[in-house]
Amino acid sequence: MNDPVLADEIINIAEDDSTIGPDSKLVKRYVEDVATHFFKPLTRQWANPPIRFFNLKSQWEQETAMLSSVTEIAMHSSYQQIIGMGPSVIPLILNEMTIKPGHWFWALKSITGEDPVQSKYRGRIKEMTKAWIQWGEEQNYLP
Repeated sequence: MNDPVLADEIINIAEDDSTIGPDSKLVKRYVEDVATHFFKPLTRQWANPPIRFFNLKSQWEQETAMLSSVTEIAMHSSYQQIIGMGPSVIPLILNEMTIKPGHWFWALKSITGEDPVQSKYRGRIKEMTKAWIQWGEEQNYLP
């Protein structure tokens, strides 16, 4: 069933999420991802960078969840396709990092050619995430 109108209606449910808690926001995002994936035609997904990003991100997270090697995680084909999308995904990645820190550092460094993380914080996810979020705010990628 490829009904883009139905998908848009599902995605718009609880659009004002200021009254729901963080767990409900995660569930809402999951429902949005599922609705987008199953109801929107593939051609529409590829034409819309956020939809393509979230589809690739979901696939990447599912297929690398049990991996411990950062190199294997970053070399996954979905992750590499996200990098290939270029600067259009920088705000999407940074927004993801504000919600849930993850292995986005390789992608951000590849896309931007920058690395705001001080050497003393290498390997410390929380501090690395904070450095990239601050960078994103300074570069006007985040509000």
